[in-house]
Amino acid sequence: MAQITINEGLAWLKTLKKRHEELLALRNDNAHRERRFYGASADKEIVKEPVYDVKVLDRLVTRVAREIRLLEQALKSTNARTTIDCFT
Repeated sequence: MAQITINEGLAWLKTLKKRHEELLALRNDNAHRERRFYGASADKEIVKEPVYDVKVLDRLVTRVAREIRLLEQALKSTNARTTIDCFT
């Protein structure tokens, strides 16, 4: 595993959380293309076509969530071992 500073870890955590939010929004809302067809007799047909492969997108969301969890655990264990200088 790569050695990074706490500051870098916090920056990566912020980036990962933002990416996770984007992927969730993509999966939940924008992952399909919607077309509406209006017929002469006021019939309306809505066709939803997936834009992205749902399984691949789900795997990516899960992987990013796992990385967030691992990074948070590493930061917490590092924080538990760190002492504060010049504090009495």
